[in-house]
Amino acid sequence: MMTEAENALFESGLKLKDISGVGNVLERKLITHFGSEGKALETLFKGDVHELCKVEGMTKKAACSLILNVSKEQNGVSLADFLKTKEAETLYFNILKMIKKHCHTEYAADFMELLVPYPKKRLDLAMNIQEKIASHLQLIQSLSPDEQKLIASLLSMISPVKSAPPQKVRDRVILAFSESVYLAAREKFGSMISVHLVTEMQECFDFFNSYPAVILFDFPEFELPDFDYDYFKDMDLVELEHLVPEMSLSFFVKNLKAFDAALKLAEILVSKSADGTFSSFSADTARHCRLLIQKINPNGDLAVGSDIEADRLKAISLKCDDVLLKQAAVLSEQLKGILMGSTLTLDGSQLMTILSGADLKTIVQDNVSKSYRDLLKASLSEIAAALSLKKEEELSLSDIFGDDIVCPVVIHQEVSAQFKKEILGKLSALEHKHKKQLSKEFACQKEAMTALVSDCLEFDCWYSAAVFAQTYHMTFPKLEVKDSNSKDSNSKDFKASPDFKNMFFDLKNGRNLFLTGKHGFDKIIPVSYDVENIVLLSGVNSGGKTSLLELIGQCLILAHMGFPVPAESFSFSPIEEFYYFGKSKGTLDAGAFETTLRHFSIVSKGVEKAVFADELESITEPGASSKIIAGLMETFYESGKTLSLFVSHLSEAIAKNCDIPIRVDGIEAGGLDDHLNLIVNRNPIKNHVAKSTPELIVEKLFLTSKGEENAFYKKLRGKFSSQKE
Repeated sequence: MMTEAENALFESGLKLKDISGVGNVLERKLITHFGSEGKALETLFKGDVHELCKVEGMTKKAACSLILNVSKEQNGVSLADFLKTKEAETLYFNILKMIKKHCHTEYAADFMELLVPYPKKRLDLAMNIQEKIASHLQLIQSLSPDEQKLIASLLSMISPVKSAPPQKVRDRVILAFSESVYLAAREKFGSMISVHLVTEMQECFDFFNSYPAVILFDFPEFELPDFDYDYFKDMDLVELEHLVPEMSLSFFVKNLKAFDAALKLAEILVSKSADGTFSSFSADTARHCRLLIQKINPNGDLAVGSDIEADRLKAISLKCDDVLLKQAAVLSEQLKGILMGSTLTLDGSQLMTILSGADLKTIVQDNVSKSYRDLLKASLSEIAAALSLKKEEELSLSDIFGDDIVCPVVIHQEVSAQFKKEILGKLSALEHKHKKQLSKEFACQKEAMTALVSDCLEFDCWYSAAVFAQTYHMTFPKLEVKDSNSKDSNSKDFKASPDFKNMFFDLKNGRNLFLTGKHGFDKIIPVSYDVENIVLLSGVNSGGKTSLLELIGQCLILAHMGFPVPAESFSFSPIEEFYYFGKSKGTLDAGAFETTLRHFSIVSKGVEKAVFADELESITEPGASSKIIAGLMETFYESGKTLSLFVSHLSEAIAKNCDIPIRVDGIEAGGLDDHLNLIVNRNPIKNHVAKSTPELIVEKLFLTSKGEENAFYKKLRGKFSSQKE
């Protein structure tokens, strides 16, 4: 069964050299890294930015560019086919930034950069994206707020699986007693385990004494030390993983956090996933795998709770020194108490013994030996209880304080060292046994776990898009076609009527994404507006004309990406090209003015398009600019394939210069409120020329000033009053 990427690759017949941006050097690098041209192309078709960035010298920007070039080869469209001006591209990239903020993984954020608005001829691709986002929106709506928070938290812990370079183990050694065995063992196992050729008994003893685990493939002529070891009769039948199960475990240790989070996510979503993403994992299977990985800790050792005996031995090794020191101090105080409370009476034979040269210390020790032995026995019992020792382990510590009575009591370090070595040896053997078993179980799950992480990352791409849509209360747009004689939409299938006459959009209660992101959803007043073919929008300063133009541009771009839009509803005619012209920063010089006109000569030709312009009159002096804008609008009207919305303060002059009927709408100001803020109806009034706001601004300054300033504004205010008369 071929994957979607493999099937696309097979059908395309594409070669690396066919892709723009792939030269001979990069082609060799890609093939070398992925092992074949097919694998390299499959990665490009999948859009896997993370994997591409592993190629020598590959940056994230270069990887995204290559993937987009592949998409262009595959689908026949690129970003520049739809977005035709720098301002349109800026609008798109700012939308993209907002979408990426809702991604939980870097993988999803990289993926978002590969989503582009598609022109009308390839809106089937946008429809595919819409279906995926819609299904994930349904999933979000089925989740409780707590479940959504948990999913977001789990996704943030998942990253692409990483390979784990093998590291040499330090707690075991291979001893060889012949040159041939030594060379063979070093060749096969030397990369992971130290291999030594031993020719003397003392050297052999030293190795046994230094390593918790010793491995043999042959025997020496001399007698082996009395220690445990592993013996393998046939080296050829032994694989490196048998001796170093950490090799298999290291992959899981490296990806422990991602695997654990992915399994928890699978448990939650196995019955809820929007498109069966996690169907290969039942909830029971996910739980079983999660319990399995919980048996190892981030260091690759057996996790606490995995084995009671291992936990006991580990606790002994950690607590041993502290317990012995504490008990030595207690025993010293107890012995001191006995000695301080004792009196010594010597009989004649004892005096004769002392005079004959005997040590008084011996007589004193004999006098308190019974009491000391009782204390020592009790101390050993305390140590055994504190460390949870077994009987044979307790016996190993029977000489920890020695036979001689000394005060303060002294710990015999050689006894302590030997005891800890025995405990660590048992622990190492037990952990090694568990690691071998876990290694086998993990090996069976490696492929499935890797696939699960990939599924989670893929899931985040669409889930994050759905979270973005939910956050801004977005809805899916309607692709419609309007007949020139009818106001009714007659088709959702944009291919059904390719030669329609009316270009339009109909926006209900839309909120500018950028403003909503900055101020919050409830702080933004919703706007409704609809336009057919060609419209001029007039209005007050700071009335929201630019924000409205930007909002409609956001809706068109998102709709052609397959995304929901920030409105209660949005119907529109699909387009091939989108032109957005922002406010000019000043009157253009002759060269820039000529370039702008040349740009519009291209706009006036060809396919269905939307042209939005914000105060284009600043390109030259008002009289000339109103005539130029009028000429542009006439040209767009005659083509019958252009949705044009021009924001201008010269709407009346432009309309007078037009030989066709042009609808002029206005955003009107209704005065000042109690706080002297402008009262504005943000919804444009159709067929209404709205004036600018200089009179209201002067009125505000007059009401908020004093003294000479107030007199100045009063005079200006009077000018407006006289004009009205």
